[in-house]
Amino acid sequence: MKVIALLAPLSLLAACATTHDPAALKVRQIDPPGASSPCKFIGVVEVTGSVTYWSMAEAKRDVLALTRNEVARRGGNAYVPTATFVERGLSPASAQADAYACP
Repeated sequence: MKVIALLAPLSLLAACATTHDPAALKVRQIDPPGASSPCKFIGVVEVTGSVTYWSMAEAKRDVLALTRNEVARRGGNAYVPTATFVERGLSPASAQADAYACP
């Protein structure tokens, strides 16, 4: 019984992975656009994920999902990642990207 009481909170933490908003499924990662690009710069997006992840790969997937969600929320459909911070320990994962609206 004690084992179940200890595992229940952990299973709730594992279920906190970010899901994509429907519009975020159309957001793609691109290379930095050149001067002649038809893409319009929207702005810098900064997101922060959770403190608890099962792995560093899961943390990176989560902050990239948060990035796509935020780009879509701002009306963009593409982004160029500029920084991703994922560390071991109790520091939250975070990411920064340039958001664009591309044809």
